[in-house]
Amino acid sequence: MGLVLCIVGIVLAVFVPTFVRRVRINKISEASELLQEMSDRASAYYATSWADGKRFCLPQSAGPTPTVPTVDSAEIDFAAEEHTGHDTWESLGFQPDRPVRYSYSFVPSHHGCDLVGDGDLRSVSFRAEGDLDGDGVRSVFERRATIDGTGLKPAETLHVHRRVE
Repeated sequence: MGLVLCIVGIVLAVFVPTFVRRVRINKISEASELLQEMSDRASAYYATSWADGKRFCLPQSAGPTPTVPTVDSAEIDFAAEEHTGHDTWESLGFQPDRPVRYSYSFVPSHHGCDLVGDGDLRSVSFRAEGDLDGDGVRSVFERRATIDGTGLKPAETLHVHRRVE
């Protein structure tokens, strides 16, 4: 009996930290993956959108959607009218195909068309905020891109503040 308890204790000592680490990694990977998807969709929109004979367009800011992040993942319809910026999410085609834990925001420095030139630095921020453990402290993940005549230039860096709170 004592040997069995010892073996079970050893297995748990090895398995539990690995399991907890894996759960955290999965929670964090959601933000990184969906911010990349949002960036890709915004780049495609910028490269192909036209309005009133002008191109190089970006929609208005959107989010945070959902307004408050959840500890447990939830299915969210980003294009639903109750969400801030639902038209923008629909324009970008951004609709996560899985439940989310984070609130997502799309924040261009300028919106509209003809966003090229005039020496004014133009950029876009893609942000995810989440309260992964329900303590009221939020993790923040942000991806940025600058705008020029050839399109959106995403930064390679994912900015993170309080990764696991």
